Amino acid sequence: MVFGKLYSYAGNPRTTSLLAVAKENGLELEVVDTEPGKGVSTEYLKLNKLGKVPTFEGSDGYVLSEAIAIAVYFIPV
Repeated sequence: MVFGKLYSYAGNPRTTSLLAVAKENGLELEVVDTEPGKGVSTEYLKLNKLGKVPTFEGSDGYVLSEAIAIAVYFIPV
C-alpha cells in the first residue's frame, strides 16, 4: 500500500534524503514530478500555497511541506 505522494523532482537534495528515510522505514511513496521552476498547477498550489518542493500528501490527505517535518513524519513512533 502506498503511504503517500511526494511532490518534487529528480536531483533535489531534500527529496533524495526523504526517499532514503522512507526506504529505511519501509514506506512506499509515489513520487510526483513537480518542478516549480517550470511552473506548477493550481491543484498543486492547493497543497502548497508557496509552490515549493518537497511536499508530502499522505494517503489519508495529511499534507506536510517542510523537508524536516516530512522526515520526522516518516519515522515510526
